[in-house]
Amino acid sequence: MTTAPRVAVYGAYGHTGRFVVAELRERGFVPVLSGRDAGKLEALARETGLEARPAPVDAPASLDRALAGAAAVVNC
Repeated sequence: MTTAPRVAVYGAYGHTGRFVVAELRERGFVPVLSGRDAGKLEALARETGLEARPAPVDAPASLDRALAGAAAVVNC
């Protein structure tokens, strides 16, 4: 059994990010929600059932954690 590739979407809770997340799901990928605003990410995670990983762009360790295991990153 293979698992679908995970794709981190930075800015997932924004206008474009939501479209990207929907399109990734439709194409069989597993989006990982990421961005600066933890509250907006958690709200989107509850709505979609996806994992949220908040990460400010000026915190390299938090970005490393947010992007860990992702096959690709889409910056929205």
